Amino acid sequence: MLTTKTLTVDDARTELTEGIEALEDALDDLDEDTDKAAALRDRKGTLTYWRNGLDWQTSEGDWTADTELTVGAMTAGEEAMMHREVPEQAGQDELRLWYVAASVEAAPFVEDELEETFANVAGLHPAVVKWLEAKANGLGTASDEGNGSSKSSPAT
Repeated sequence: MLTTKTLTVDDARTELTEGIEALEDALDDLDEDTDKAAALRDRKGTLTYWRNGLDWQTSEGDWTADTELTVGAMTAGEEAMMHREVPEQAGQDELRLWYVAASVEAAPFVEDELEETFANVAGLHPAVVKWLEAKANGLGTASDEGNGSSKSSPAT
């Protein structure tokens, strides 16, 4: 992995809630009918969806607030190896599951074999999968200052 980040479900919920609140504050200062306001409402909806998915995973699934997840940004080689495992006919949603299975180093659903981890990821709430995908993507996003993920907020 290029870089990793470990957080608990509670940490993730806090981060998402802070992002939602920041977006609400920003929306208070904008005219509702602007494109910027629409974009912020969309982003707020996404963060709320992800947080609700984590809530579901802890209330209906087997995670707790203390469940730890270690998400990583794959190297080019790791990503290539993941693509070896992906079936040719896989669509975008299935590819997302493979990506998350390969990007998460430690979590309750991680197994020794990628195929087993993939099967476990398929049983997660869709919002959690999309959140984990976004986390991994954020960790792998290069910037002029190096990896920008440590400085980014969920609102950006």
